Amino acid sequence: MGFGARLAEERKRLGLKQAEFAGLVGTDVPKQSLYENDRRELRAEYLARLVEADVDVVYILTGRRSDAEWLGENASDLLTSYLALPPELRHALEHVARAMADQFAGHAGATLHSGRMDYRPDEQR
Repeated sequence: MGFGARLAEERKRLGLKQAEFAGLVGTDVPKQSLYENDRRELRAEYLARLVEADVDVVYILTGRRSDAEWLGENASDLLTSYLALPPELRHALEHVARAMADQFAGHAGATLHSGRMDYRPDEQR
């Protein structure tokens, strides 16, 4: 997957149409389309505007989520796949994940609050 496909994925993650996203990052639709189709090189000025729009620029450039280091490669891939889903499928997947988590409640694991396996937010210290 090239940077253009990842850029389009990030735009969709933010829930924006191409015209809305282009306006947000200070470009026009034809140029945005060229970026998303790997037909226009990313420039530093454009990348800076992406950062201001809460786009994961590290992911666009490298294919790795900026928080992937503590998440791990498999969790990062899972998150990337989840973010590529349309909202209604995300909701269904969240429901399934919660049900599975409830089924296995009590089994220690890392949380989004911490990459450590021993951290549990509801436990008193």
